[in-house]
Order: sequence, then structure tokens, then C-alpha cells
Amino acid sequence: MKIIYGITKSNFGGAQRYVFDLATEAKKAGHDVAVLCGGEGSLVRKLEEEKVRVITMPHLKRDISIIDEFKSFYFIFQTLRKERPAVFHTNSSKMGGLGNLAARLAGVKKIIFTSHGWEFNAPRPWWQKILIMKFVWLTIALSHKTICVSKKTREQISWFPFIQGKLAVVHNGIAPFFLLPKEAARRALGIHDNEILLAGTLSELHPVKGLDILLDAWGKFTKKNEATLVMLGDGGIRESLEDYAGELDIADRVIFKGYLDNAKQYLNAFDIFCLPSRSEALPYTLLEAGIASRPVIASNVGGIPEIIENGISGALVPPEDSETLFSTLVLFAEDKILRERLGSALRQTVEESFSIEKMFAETISLY
Repeated sequence: MKIIYGITKSNFGGAQRYVFDLATEAKKAGHDVAVLCGGEGSLVRKLEEEKVRVITMPHLKRDISIIDEFKSFYFIFQTLRKERPAVFHTNSSKMGGLGNLAARLAGVKKIIFTSHGWEFNAPRPWWQKILIMKFVWLTIALSHKTICVSKKTREQISWFPFIQGKLAVVHNGIAPFFLLPKEAARRALGIHDNEILLAGTLSELHPVKGLDILLDAWGKFTKKNEATLVMLGDGGIRESLEDYAGELDIADRVIFKGYLDNAKQYLNAFDIFCLPSRSEALPYTLLEAGIASRPVIASNVGGIPEIIENGISGALVPPEDSETLFSTLVLFAEDKILRERLGSALRQTVEESFSIEKMFAETISLY
């Protein structure tokens, strides 16, 4: 079967990770696979290393430009007419909208769209939310099947008319990966104290990730605890987060490491993993923390409760609540046995319910 995966950007965030995993699994299963994407970021390099064919689009970008949108639409349409795939599987808002319409006009027999979270959940003016909802509805309507990566993602559009039969829930999945031992991981991050309590997060530095809330909690926590917070990842608000850490007088207790290739290999460095997001669909980073058996404190938003059962396989806290996050950090810091129990339970959950094999099998069944 010939499958083309489409995605707007070619950096390596969660949606790109999803495309990479599906494309490489489909190739291993003997399918004819290509990936259509904007730019030539790290996704392109990683796919080429796995011998997956990549078709790049210079005009497809996240920012809106009417001329570029028309050029991108025509490129997608021409590519699909030439390639004639059995399945065109789109990801991200722009590729979903442009790609699904182009695929309909090109006569593609099976159009699959995956939502990795809805843009209307982000803080923005009400009129923008309404426009985005209309665009989302049209994108889903143009698909033959739309995959929601969590039950919550599906629930958030349960009131949309005429499209409920197109929706399917397929959770993200993950494969085991190499992890550096604790001491080696800490050395690689420039931390030479193996006894100090280390909390960390692996995330794009974006307002939706709630990292300002984490800094608020960390400011309270470090008044009575000798500990360091490590942020792995980069993004548009890094400078403002660094400034905020300075305002809280905790600049010496927070390390911003920036983007690191294959950052998940360093997870064993952390005694506690934090993800205080304001909104999520089903974050890969929590699955990675699970494979590493890390005890997790995460916001009770989106699909996160579908991974973590509060008090059993991690701790869930309300979003925007630095006080509860602080008190949970104190609880975790004081109880190593609790941390080990929660981390072990999360690993078992991820291995049993969020494997890449399960995700691929459920996805390919929709093709």
C-alpha cells in the first residue's frame, strides 16, 4: 500500500515524532511510504537516515501568507496527482486543511487526519476561536477518518455537527529507548552532584506548557530545599523565563539547557519530572518519562489523566496552581519510596497501554 504522510513543519516536536514513528513502522511493514513536509528541519534528516523518502515544500510554513498557501495547495495537489497514494495521512492544522482539500480534489481514496490538540484551546480572542473551530470542522469533514490522540481531544469536539462518525481515538505510542544511567546523565548535563535533588522537564518553551507556574512553585520550594531544576528544550519564551527566574531570585537554582538532540536519554538524571501544562492532547514527554520510570507531577488537563492515575502512577495537579504544585514537590522530595512506586507504576502503564506497536496496529486498521 502506498502511504503519504503530511505535516506542516519539519522540526522535531510531538506531531513530527508521531509522523516519524508511523512512517518508519509502515516502511518496516513493507508499505511504500513518503513524507510531505514544510522546510528541511531535523525531521527530514531523521527520516532520510531511516531510508524514508521525503518530499519537502519550501512554501509551507506555520505563519499565514495567502500567496504561500496557494503555492502550497497547488504543490500538494500536484504531488498527490503524480504519486497517487492509497492513503494520505495529514497532521497539524495547516497541512490538514490544505492537504485534505487537495486530496479530495486529487481523488485520493482514503484521507486520514490526526489532531494533536486543537488550536482553539490556546488563549486567544473569542472571534479567533470561532474561526478556528469552523476551520477544524471543515478539515474533519474533508477527511474520511480523523484520529484523536486522546478521549479528551475527541470530547472537545463532541458537539460538532455531522462529523461524529469520522472520529476515532488512537493513543500515542512509544518504543523503548536508550537511557543513560543517572550519574552519566547528570554529568552530560553539567551536573556533578549525584546527591542533590534534581527536578526536570522536557518541553518546548511555550506559554501553553505552564513553565512560569513551575518557576513560581520552584521559588517557594527552594527556600527550604537544596535542589536544582533543569529545563530541556527551547522556544520563544526562553528569555522571558530566564528573566522571571531572576526576578524570583532562583536563577542559580534553574538550568536552561536549550534544545538537545535525543534529550530523552537524559531523563534518568531527574528525581522528579514536571509537566504543568495549561493544555495538552496526549504528550509524548510523559510516555518518555514513563519508560524512564520517573515519578511525574503533571497538570490535570487534556489527555494527561488517560496516562496518569492520580496517586497510583503519578500526581495530577490543577493547572495554573503553583501552590498545589509546590506542596506536591515537597511531598515527592520527602518520600523516595513514593517516587519509586509511582515511577514503576507509570512504566508498567506505558508498556502495557501505550506501545508503538499498539498505536501502529490501530492506525493502520483505519487505512
